[in-house]
Amino acid sequence: MSLLSNGCNLIKQGDMDKQLRLFVGIFPSQATQEQLNFEAKNLSEKLQTEVRLLPPEVLHLTVKFIGNIDETQLNDLTAVFLQATGNLPSASLQINQFMLFPSRRKPRLVAASIERSPELDCIFQFFNRGFSDLGIAADRRSFNPHITVARARRWQKETISNSPSSNSRTDNICFSCTFTIDP
Repeated sequence: MSLLSNGCNLIKQGDMDKQLRLFVGIFPSQATQEQLNFEAKNLSEKLQTEVRLLPPEVLHLTVKFIGNIDETQLNDLTAVFLQATGNLPSASLQINQFMLFPSRRKPRLVAASIERSPELDCIFQFFNRGFSDLGIAADRRSFNPHITVARARRWQKETISNSPSSNSRTDNICFSCTFTIDP
């Protein structure tokens, strides 16, 4: 199930005995997804670790991970989501580089880093707080906007030492693309 509204989606994954796994995500255009996939393929050829590239059509920015909920909560969550999306700002999102995530010392994935902006922070805060009346806890971690493009089970030390940190930019992995969320 996908409720598309203003560039954000409320996504249902699986059906686990009346439990639903939900998140709010922003899906870039197909062209942006394909560009991310192309750049990720180029990067994966340079890594000394085998990574599993995610298919372009699933690439997204998770704004709020809701988690497993009882199916009876779906209508209430959907109502909050649809009410919220009419009040969200338009945002232009800039993707600049790949990074190892969540940290360079213990990476689990390769992600495209998205520049923070006041509009994106507003969208995150709205959904982070917006579901609290329904018993969905707000995230305590700071928002680190990214789009996961590849995963790996194990990383070779050589890969980690030769890979970009989240604070560095190198010519061979930097690229730029922009996508817009319109209200």
